[in-house]
Amino acid sequence: MDKTIRRNEKCIIGLPRCDFVFSSTRTCFIAYGFENSTMEMNILLELLEKRGIQAVEASGALAPAQNAFCAKICSKIIMSQFCIILLNNESKNGQEVPNANVNMEYGLMLGFNKYIIPFQRESQELPFNVAGLDTIKYTNSNFKTLAIPAIEQAIRETQQDRHSPLEPDQLLGAFLLTQKALISPLESDGEKNFFNLGVPLGFNLLNDFSAMQYMFLGNFAAFRPEIILWRLETLRDIIDGRRKSIKARVNAGFGTAKQAKMADKLVSKVEFWVIVTSEGDKKALGEGLKNSTIKYPVRVFSMEDIQIELEKLGKQVG
Repeated sequence: MDKTIRRNEKCIIGLPRCDFVFSSTRTCFIAYGFENSTMEMNILLELLEKRGIQAVEASGALAPAQNAFCAKICSKIIMSQFCIILLNNESKNGQEVPNANVNMEYGLMLGFNKYIIPFQRESQELPFNVAGLDTIKYTNSNFKTLAIPAIEQAIRETQQDRHSPLEPDQLLGAFLLTQKALISPLESDGEKNFFNLGVPLGFNLLNDFSAMQYMFLGNFAAFRPEIILWRLETLRDIIDGRRKSIKARVNAGFGTAKQAKMADKLVSKVEFWVIVTSEGDKKALGEGLKNSTIKYPVRVFSMEDIQIELEKLGKQVG
């Protein structure tokens, strides 16, 4: 397995190991006070976007039915390529005080040994516990000038030798097209219900060009093979359970026998597609699937597989 892959195996708040992969996405986690950093955030978002880095922040994520701390903060810091923190104080009762949430996030970054770019307004002072750490002091007039070289250096020093897991973006969309697949538009109630079967396990729903073949896609580059196998087997159980209930649902008035027959035909042909990080993970998952009772076809793609297909596509259109 690629030695550059490092997973978070010990949860800092005592939950089971999360297995998020350090620096596994082209993202930058930004910690800042939401009420007093509008100018800085506008500049940072522009600079990062131009350099192909997605900015993420705690306030910008929804985490339904998940631990908000894990989903909105901790995992985003772990997976980010590097971090930026705006250590600007807040005014309370006429006094300047550090932002507690921002400093908590700073502590996480330091604890995870992340590459961090700290900024603070020139007119303010750092808390004593971080005063000894290098911090870029700025004014409104020179913030962008100082941020550009700092971000470019961060990108150079955190560039991964391996390929980062793909997010559902244009690259993944292009790869899916090479496999004759599209992300399902979820236009019908049936598609929405089918899609919802995989949501708790992190699957998206695809269909082929005819829209008569459906595939559940799991972008699981951040998980161990045994965790992925568990997710596949659990999705199988959910689908099998739904198929077994079709007759009872028809008897209860939820659809006609003709609709039920068509639905069962579509579900019976469903495939499971998963994306893993390395060839080692692909091989390990393949071994696990040999001993599994999953009867639905499973296709496993490594990041190398995706790169090869995209390079082929580039040569064809170049």
